[in-house]
Amino acid sequence: MNKFFNLFIKGIFVGVANIIPGVSGGTIAVVLRIFDQMIDAINNFFKEPKKHLKFLIPLMIGAGFGILIFSKIIEICLAKQSLPTSMFFVGLVIGSVPLIYGHAKTKEIKPIYYIASLISFLIVVFISFMKEPTSVATSTSLSAFFLIKMFIFNMIASAAMVVPGISGSFVMVLLGIYNIILTSISSFISTVISGLKLISTEGFFACVKYIITSSSFITLFVAGIGIIVGVIVVSKLIAFLLDRYFSITYFSILGLIFGSIFSIFKDPMTYASYQGSSIPLFSIILAIILGIIGFFISFKLGKEW
Repeated sequence: MNKFFNLFIKGIFVGVANIIPGVSGGTIAVVLRIFDQMIDAINNFFKEPKKHLKFLIPLMIGAGFGILIFSKIIEICLAKQSLPTSMFFVGLVIGSVPLIYGHAKTKEIKPIYYIASLISFLIVVFISFMKEPTSVATSTSLSAFFLIKMFIFNMIASAAMVVPGISGSFVMVLLGIYNIILTSISSFISTVISGLKLISTEGFFACVKYIITSSSFITLFVAGIGIIVGVIVVSKLIAFLLDRYFSITYFSILGLIFGSIFSIFKDPMTYASYQGSSIPLFSIILAIILGIIGFFISFKLGKEW
């Protein structure tokens, strides 16, 4: 039970990280010391399904809980104090650098590894310049084209969710589906609440029908299938790279992490609370404090890895 609860809590952090543009759920998984086990569980699921289910079920429940419950909280925090909120996660990411570097240098370091870091850094920087986060689509018309797009785009975004240093939600922003997902989550929660009220008057099956035929459920269901497919495919690639090219893979991850930090500072959403005006001194001080707190939380977890 203690192990289940521990994985559930870690899953919440991974889930929350995956809804913050610029913050990598994969990085948080590394910080929480579950990344390697997560990749192994996904990649070798059918070899020992019972063993891997004990790990994946509490983690997935926690991630789902984190996404559903904290998406609104994060939305409010980013709306009220976007800079301090973002800096807390920047602190978490920076605090993970020493542990990832220490893991990477367990084998002989070659100059090409630093070149790999630079290339991966430049890739994320390039992506951050591709599209402004404010220009996102919000249409949720359940056409065949829309559902196919949601499947493919979420499959692409899920690849970033697995790879440390790349933010899956930031990729969603670049692909123009981030607002659709957030809106669908809020709408789904409202739909479930409304559906539960039908149980007393029309029965349980009427409630289920009401929920599963809603546009928010269909959108999230298709998106979820895309994410699952993407995670399975990418996890196999990550496992292969860690097995064959261990050090250069981790050095590349370091580049991705520094690139994601750059993307957070560049992203207008980090400064959205201030609507183009100067940032209040209180927000700057709070951002520094939360950044330091995030760093030490991440660094302490890293020392225990």
